[in-house]
Amino acid sequence: MLTNLDAWLAKTLFVPPIVKLCQLTRQSQFAVSRLFWFIAAMDGFYRADTLLSSIIFGVLSIIMMLTASLRADSPTRSSFWMRMFALFLLIIDLIGGAVTGKWAGAEFWLFVLIAEYAATIRTIPPLDAKRTAAGVSKAGSAR
Repeated sequence: MLTNLDAWLAKTLFVPPIVKLCQLTRQSQFAVSRLFWFIAAMDGFYRADTLLSSIIFGVLSIIMMLTASLRADSPTRSSFWMRMFALFLLIIDLIGGAVTGKWAGAEFWLFVLIAEYAATIRTIPPLDAKRTAAGVSKAGSAR
């Protein structure tokens, strides 16, 4: 049941926009995964309210920045259980936000899910050749 949910989430919600982002920015799915892990770490650092959480998210931000810059296109792995854990915590944060009206912090788990689902993608298809050619011909005729 969880694997079906995971496959549905990947196919309908996460992978199509990630693939489009990779195509538009010409970045690999692994670079996008590391980028969103960095964004999640920075969001956690921004929202940290204790000294310990500031230190943890600060160190995590530095590590993510280094891995994003030094090993951006190196293959990375995603864990099914990490995705399910992040989804569970996102749902809890969304329910808490609906009840209390405090939505801040829920985006962290969304960033983690985007990073994890980006790591599941094995190949990025090329941009549609017709759209690319049409864009180039319009840009050339505008001169």
